[in-house]
Order: sequence, then C-alpha cells, then structure tokens
Amino acid sequence: MSTKGKSFLTLMLFLSLAALFQGGASAQAPAPAVPEGFYPIAEAPGISMYQKDYSGGSPDYVQVIDLSQGARIVLMHGDVREDRPGQGSYGGPDARLQSRSLAKYWEQLTGSSPDAFCVTNGQFFYMPESPTRLPFPLKVDGQIVTDGYGLKEFPDQKLILQLWDDHARITELTVESLYLSDAPDIVAGLTETASKRIDRYVARTFVGVDDRDLDGFAETVLVFNSSLSRQSDAAGVLESFGADRVMMLDGGGSTQLRCGDKSYIYSERLIPQAIGIIAASTPYLPLTPDPAAGENFPATPAADQPDASTSPVFPEEGGGDSPLQNLSPADPASPQPIQFSDVLIVPLMMSPVLAIVMFVVNKIRFQQF
Repeated sequence: MSTKGKSFLTLMLFLSLAALFQGGASAQAPAPAVPEGFYPIAEAPGISMYQKDYSGGSPDYVQVIDLSQGARIVLMHGDVREDRPGQGSYGGPDARLQSRSLAKYWEQLTGSSPDAFCVTNGQFFYMPESPTRLPFPLKVDGQIVTDGYGLKEFPDQKLILQLWDDHARITELTVESLYLSDAPDIVAGLTETASKRIDRYVARTFVGVDDRDLDGFAETVLVFNSSLSRQSDAAGVLESFGADRVMMLDGGGSTQLRCGDKSYIYSERLIPQAIGIIAASTPYLPLTPDPAAGENFPATPAADQPDASTSPVFPEEGGGDSPLQNLSPADPASPQPIQFSDVLIVPLMMSPVLAIVMFVVNKIRFQQF
C-alpha cells in the first residue's frame, strides 16, 4: 500500500475511535414519544407528569421519574404497632401497621424534603384489621418491615419493585429476590394478569420501569393512576410510555394521588403504605397560565371507556405555593439546539466502512502495479 493510502487509513481509524469515545458513551435510544392524547401538566427536575382526558371524566395520570437525574422514590408506611417477628411468609416479620390519610403522608413527605412532588397509595393490605397487615413484603431504608402474610396467595403472580438511588427493577417475588437483594427499598405487588376485578373499570395504581439509555439498568420509573381503568388498560398505558415491565399496586378505594396542594384522585380511605416522589433539586415557581389556552384542557374521548358523568370532584386542599410547575398543553415544546457532535457522528460512525473500502482499493492497486 502506498504511503498516502496508509496515511488515509490511519486517519479514518483515528476518526472512528474518536467517534466511539465521544458519541458511544453518551449514545442512547431516544425517549419514547408521549402517547397520543396525553399532555404534560407538571414537571420538576427529573420528573414529568402527564394527563389524558376522557369524555366521561376520570383522567389517566402518568408520572415519569428519572432516577439517573437525581429524582427519588421513597416508600412510607404508618407506625408499626406490632413487629410480629418470625410470623411472616419467609420467616421474617408480619408487622401490623397503623393506617393514615394520604394528606398525612404528604405532610411527612414535605417535612422530609422541600422538593416533594407527588404522593400516591402503595401496596395491598388487609382491610378488616386495624392496625392492619400487608399481604406481601415491604423493605424501607435497608430494613424489611414485613414479609407479608400472603405466601399462598396469587402463586406465580407476585412481583417486587426494587429501588436503588439511580435505577430500579421489577422481578418475581421469591425468598431469594427479597432477602438477597441489596436494594434498600422494595415494595411488592402483582402482575397485570392477577385477578383483581381484572376486566372491570375501577380505580387503579400501577408502576413500570424503563431502561431508556440501554445500559442494562432501568433508570426510569413510571407511575400510573386512574379512578376508572381496567388492568389491561393501565398496563398498556405504561407500556406505551416505554415501560419494559409493569406491576399492579392496590386499587379501588385505595387509589389516591396528591401533588402539591391538589388532590388529583381523592379518597377518604386510610392506607398503611404510600409512595412518595421527590424532584431532583430546589423548588420552583408555577408558570403563569396561558390565557389563550383557556381554563379547561382539551378532552380526548375513548370509545371503550364507559361514561362516568358522576365523576367525583377532586378538591384543591391547603394553601401556600405548590412545588409543581404547571404546564399548559397549548405551550409549544421548546426547540432543542443542534449539537455539532450530533451532526458529525453519522459520517464518523461510517468511517470504518470507508476505511475497509479504501484498504481493498489500495490493495488491488498495489497488486496491479
């Protein structure tokens, strides 16, 4: 090969390596598009919240929480009245917990962090008892609060959501996945096919996880709440947002959602366990509403959802500034600047192919002469 051909090949290989080091480490699959009908209603560092309206009322709500950006999910529970050690499903505790209102959990969350975003209901529980017990495990801050009592319930349909600082995982519940996990926080639930009034339109709470940067760790957690949904609908919504796996939490009258001073889904039921969502950084001020957008958000009717003309009113409670940054669906998305590395990455990534072609061409020319 000629000196010029070797120099060209060396240059192309150098550019290929530069492209891989520059773009490969940060390359990731683009975030899934927001599903049709959903529009943003609130955001905070590391968190976005979306809503979808229906002609009969009872909107769907989805929170998208990016743990890699510093957003956090905390598991809360009422006071432990009895530990009941050794009486749980796997030889651990089967604790009795005091139930409390979602408003009390919100006070607890805001008292622990100025960046509290939302709080929602969590795991199933045994309603006839007070203090009550949980059927499935709960682990908080590295300590197993309860194994639960429901070892024989829903065989092969029990799941756990494992939470670390920067990623999460949904997997089958076993004694090994519970007691050998180094996740500091774990809450259990059920698969979307478990029979919990599966085809009826009732209130639902689901969670999902998504590995958006394709590094093998799901950094994104999604939370679905609705006062009128089937199990397949709830799971389908999270999957349309990109969830790789989903898990069902408690539903019916337990389903509740509060963000800031607003109760999006309100219920008077006291619950023993809740899930708090905390934004990544400091508080922020609400946006000024867009007068052109009007007071009401556009509705997106769904033919398969029954009419709920008697949909409950979710009152705003309390006072003071809300930490939510309210968005109008009429606000256009901010254009993103074009990065030089984004423009350059495609031709650079093609350089190995060009290098091989030039190598073959130069080899043929060398043989001919």
